[in-house]
Amino acid sequence: MIGLSSRLALSRLSDNRSGLDALAVLAFAVTSWLALTVAGGTSMFVARAANPPEPFVEAAGKVDFPQSTANLASMYPSLAAIACAILVIPILTLGGAAARLGASGRARRLAALRLIGMTGGEVILMSVIESLVLAAIGIAIGAVLWLATLPAWSAVSFLGEPLRASEMLMPAWVALAVIGTILLLVALSTIIGLQRVRISPLGVARRESTRALTWWRVSILVGAIAAFLFVARSFNLRSSDIAGFVIIGGVLAGAVFAVNLVGPFVIQLVARPLARTSNPSRLVAMRRLVADPKGAWRNVSAVSLLGVIAAFMLAVPGDFEDMPEIFAIQFADIRTGAIITLTIGLLLAATSTLINQASATVDRGEQTIALTRMGTPRSVFTKARIAQVVVPMVTTLAISIPLGLLLAMPFMTQMSASAGSPLKATASIGAIVGAGIAMSIAAALACSPIESRILAADYRPND
Repeated sequence: MIGLSSRLALSRLSDNRSGLDALAVLAFAVTSWLALTVAGGTSMFVARAANPPEPFVEAAGKVDFPQSTANLASMYPSLAAIACAILVIPILTLGGAAARLGASGRARRLAALRLIGMTGGEVILMSVIESLVLAAIGIAIGAVLWLATLPAWSAVSFLGEPLRASEMLMPAWVALAVIGTILLLVALSTIIGLQRVRISPLGVARRESTRALTWWRVSILVGAIAAFLFVARSFNLRSSDIAGFVIIGGVLAGAVFAVNLVGPFVIQLVARPLARTSNPSRLVAMRRLVADPKGAWRNVSAVSLLGVIAAFMLAVPGDFEDMPEIFAIQFADIRTGAIITLTIGLLLAATSTLINQASATVDRGEQTIALTRMGTPRSVFTKARIAQVVVPMVTTLAISIPLGLLLAMPFMTQMSASAGSPLKATASIGAIVGAGIAMSIAAALACSPIESRILAADYRPND
């Protein structure tokens, strides 16, 4: 079984008829690369907190501060943990989406194997092995990318000293834990995605509508915001200890998670009235959003991360000249960390949009062929794909940016005396968010060759 499944996976990858297997490998490569980078950065902060660089120690000794140098340095692993908490959901979501690429087509193929006598367990095992083979190839490429980019980190400084490539390496057990987590996620995503095939070989023929989402998701977000504001009242950037950072990071991560719950619901609310239109491309796009708001959210969920972090950056002072050196180092490090987090978010947003749109394009292949034979121009499908990205993206940013500003308000109050130019900060945020939108739209347009390949195929569905 293992040998057969592995050969099938490699054969599909070399044939690459739909292009999804190559995209799955790309997604696994990006997932592993970013996951190893985040884990390596966290390991670096832990090491530097235990042995702070000399410039940081000297700067800390120049001020009369209630906290020791060790306590000041120990805040960095806490901040890194906050960044990990924010990034881990989009990274793992990307890995899960890669495992589900082309799920409908794979389900139909495996259902055919069920009909010729294979058991449900054998079908699921074969699919899991195929996914793990593709994931292993992607992880190997991602590990190479991670090692190749280590020297570039020397251009970044933390705690008053540039990084060394060796510092971004991590203990072997951490790297193995990261890789093992990705492989476990791949296996679970594949099993869950193909559960219907195991239950019934005819299950994939059913076209069931998903249930409409309800208002309880909004209550979770409201509760998370209230909890954050309550905790933030007693939090001080300059005097809080490690426990304070851990608590504020936990409730912040909870608020970001709540955005992931409420996002699909809001997308569904926005798309319903927009579906009442005579414009063909908009009609197709909005009906698809109403039918699958969770899938639409997966396309742009990483953009919500960009909006929250970009708005939150307004709380970081922009002028460090009039403050003690130790504060200047810390706030510069926070801004640098936020920029790195935003960059990772951009990569996640573009890759997630690409693979989700590509998967949806292949899964809707029969519908696309039928509409084309009825006389629908190809431009309708292209405009529909763009609308499927733009409408959820605008909706997402309309949620995440005000939320980020609201979450940053307690810190902006504390740092009001040293805050930078609001106009400059807003322009920077606009540029970052604009780049994310442009990359996501480009990813949606990149699916046109896949659609052309589907329409060019000469076959009869009944064969």
